[in-house]
Amino acid sequence: MRHILLLLFLSVSVFSFSQTAPDVLRYSYLTPGGTARFLGAGSAFGALGAEFGTLSQNPAGLAMYRKSELMFTPSIRFANADATLAGDNPSLNESKSHFHFDNLGIVFNTTPKNSRWKTFNVGIGYNQLNNYNQGIYYSGDAEGTILNNWFDEAQRTLPNGTEDDLDPFGSRLAYDVNAIYYQDNVLSYDFAGNPSANVERSQSLTQSGTMNEMVMSFAGNYDEKLMIGATVGVPFVKYRLNGEYREMDTYGLVDFFDDLTYTEYLNTDGLGLNFKFGVIYRASQAVRVGASFHSPTWFSLTDDYSNSFAYSYTDNSGSYSDQTTSPSGKSDYKLATPWRASLSGAFLFKKLGFLSADVEWVDYSANKYNFTADVANAANQQAEQAVNNEIQRLFEPKMNVRLGGEAALDNFRLRAGINLIEKPYAADSGFNMGYTVGAGIRGESFYLDLGYRLRTGEGSVIAYSGAPVASTKNKVSDVLLTVGFKF
Repeated sequence: MRHILLLLFLSVSVFSFSQTAPDVLRYSYLTPGGTARFLGAGSAFGALGAEFGTLSQNPAGLAMYRKSELMFTPSIRFANADATLAGDNPSLNESKSHFHFDNLGIVFNTTPKNSRWKTFNVGIGYNQLNNYNQGIYYSGDAEGTILNNWFDEAQRTLPNGTEDDLDPFGSRLAYDVNAIYYQDNVLSYDFAGNPSANVERSQSLTQSGTMNEMVMSFAGNYDEKLMIGATVGVPFVKYRLNGEYREMDTYGLVDFFDDLTYTEYLNTDGLGLNFKFGVIYRASQAVRVGASFHSPTWFSLTDDYSNSFAYSYTDNSGSYSDQTTSPSGKSDYKLATPWRASLSGAFLFKKLGFLSADVEWVDYSANKYNFTADVANAANQQAEQAVNNEIQRLFEPKMNVRLGGEAALDNFRLRAGINLIEKPYAADSGFNMGYTVGAGIRGESFYLDLGYRLRTGEGSVIAYSGAPVASTKNKVSDVLLTVGFKF
């Protein structure tokens, strides 16, 4: 058994070592970065272009470059979460910072001679699509224990099997350290007769990693009216989760039991492939409209995971403590994320700046696992069908809106934007919000941009199936600095 901490403002689920429906949001519920200018103006460049972030949004924008450019974007993230366990428990804060690069790219500009094609450009580099770095910690009193589920499983399994048939990542660990045991030939555990005892508990979860998309894009500008572009995207996933869950009989309500600690580790690596197509039409010098289509991303992913369990108790003969570790688990599987479509519009105020808007449609229920690509047995087929049905039940199509603007004051730029990212669950309504600001200096051969994004939202954490819920209030700040050169 292991936990998965999902993307910011979402939930945490508990499951066996197979993949679950909520996991897909880690790869399809995106909060893209890129350059500081792209971020600062709300990432609303679908009808504008001349911005490297558009290669992962609307690649037709690549055609708007008039010079070749090289840019890179170091960034720092500050993630803050206040977590409160249900009941009369305190709110506890956990903060985490992370330095990384949101973007690295180069654009090669070509201007054909004696042709109605005014530019033909190529862009190569990467943009960040997701940043997983976050920590959560909560503590408090609540009824129940993680041992209840494991004991129920042991009761179902052992009468017709052996301890080798128990879940090696859960109930087997408890059995090996005498948290589940035979007493007078009857299977038992310390919470027998008192499964709803009030015990002190805490949980610490730390996730890290990123999803960065390598892009190779091509775009052309036809007669200063129609821009057409395409991107081949290769997302690289690196995700880490470390968790520790503890229970303590602080009030002496459970005979023999003292405390337990369950730790978990998950390491996910993978890569994917997708295609993006886009157009921008310049209706006039001031008005531009754009549209883009993203294919599904076809991921190949590998999970490596393990757990450990420590248990302490005191009986008439003394105090005892034991610890055991699960085997190392590994799972290879594939995932297809939903396709996306967007419409964009922008209005330019001559050389004074612009206002822009993007509206994106994505059907999260179209995420689809493939567990049978490598091993096509009946068990994998059954698990695949069950989790894909759960995805269709939990999620539905949603809309994302990005609004932004830029004011040009000679060589100085001021930017601001807002993101409304609709919550992906069918049972949820409303948006997770993002607010952005930025500034920059533009020269003939050099530019420097600074961008800031603040995202806020709420989520929840559940340590095991049936456990009390811990609610979270989350705040993440991203600060980006782009250095660019034109040549």
